[in-house]
Amino acid sequence: MDLNTVVQGIVLEKTCSIKASSDSNESKAITLRVRFDGVTLKDVFAKAVSSVVIQWQNGPGRNKFTSWTDRGTVDIDFKAPGRLLTDPMAEVIGRALAMTKAERTVYLKGILSQINAEVDDDEDVE
Repeated sequence: MDLNTVVQGIVLEKTCSIKASSDSNESKAITLRVRFDGVTLKDVFAKAVSSVVIQWQNGPGRNKFTSWTDRGTVDIDFKAPGRLLTDPMAEVIGRALAMTKAERTVYLKGILSQINAEVDDDEDVE
C-alpha cells in the first residue's frame, strides 16, 4: 500500500452531541459529513493514530502510569470504530479524572440516576 496515495471523493458521516458549554443542560445532535479530498492515506492514518493515542492516555496509560518507563515504548492495536479500545470502567474513570470536582459530582450523580432508573424498570417487570 502506498501511503502517499491521494484520497478523492470519500465522505464519511458521524453524529455527535454538542453543548453550548460544559455546564449547559441543552444539547443538540449534529451529523457531520467529513470529506476526504486531496489528502493522502498517510494524513488519514496520522489523524486516526492521534485519536487512538488520546484514548490510550485516558485509559490504560493513566491506569497503569506507575508501570511505564519514561521514554519507553508500548505496542497497541488499532481497533475499528465501535469496538472498545479501553474497558468501560477505565473510560468512566478517565472522564471523571479530567473534570473539576463539581463537574465530576454532576457526572457521577447522572450515572447513578441512570443505573437507578434501569434497576427500577427491572423491578417493575418482575
